[in-house]
Amino acid sequence: MVKCDRCGVETYMPFRCKYCGGYFCDQHRLPEFHNCTGAYAGPREAPVQIGSYTPSGSFQGQYTASSYARPYWFSRRELRDLAVGLAVIMFVPLLRLWDYLSMDPLLVVGAVTVLTLAFILHEIAHKFAAQRAGLWAEFRLSSLGLMLTLLSFFLFQTSIFPLMIVAPGAVMIAGVLNWSDYGRISIAGPAVNIAQALIYFVAHVAAVATDNVYLFLLCDYGMIINSTLALFNLIPFGMFDGLKIFKWNWRVWLAAVVAAGTLLLYVTIFEPTLI
Repeated sequence: MVKCDRCGVETYMPFRCKYCGGYFCDQHRLPEFHNCTGAYAGPREAPVQIGSYTPSGSFQGQYTASSYARPYWFSRRELRDLAVGLAVIMFVPLLRLWDYLSMDPLLVVGAVTVLTLAFILHEIAHKFAAQRAGLWAEFRLSSLGLMLTLLSFFLFQTSIFPLMIVAPGAVMIAGVLNWSDYGRISIAGPAVNIAQALIYFVAHVAAVATDNVYLFLLCDYGMIINSTLALFNLIPFGMFDGLKIFKWNWRVWLAAVVAAGTLLLYVTIFEPTLI
């Protein structure tokens, strides 16, 4: 374990600040939250705030949105990182399914599209929710995330690993916020995945009624991918969204877990079959 250089709390998964080189816990990983002494000239200068951030995660006072936090805006670096992340998510499974592409291209392209939408809409939901709260938010690639994503794809295809990790990067957030803001921003990603799974569920029912095999298989895959991704992110531990949501409102966290879990159980155990 490593002690956080800001508060001294021991953590199994420390974050290293690329500006000052220090190691910090989840609560103090952002430069704004550990009074970074490195060459950081980012958003910490922009927020207009009254009060101070406390180590417990609460904000005493009020803050206003800053000019840098324009809603629905992407930087050049962010677009580059998103493009690389999407390329990995699109082309790795495509390589694994290349033998089926000539036999059934519509199904293969559909499956890759379902996986891509599950990832990109999850991250954009986090980003837009943070920007609407007046915070700086941009997607960044992660070396560890890229390696885990690539490794899990191959292990999943060979049935060695039961889960497919889709995490080539994540949305980084900076600014002054309270737990209510943090909770709403954190639930945005899993909520979008649950919403996608519900849409696939409705289409899945229609596919059963009309005996549409293609729609049935794609919706089946869409429910599995989105409900699994939502449940994975709802883990109430460490850096996962689930911990922030649980601290904010455990009822919202429980409702999201039940919704995603019910959809996953339906598609893996109780779903009807085409005759």
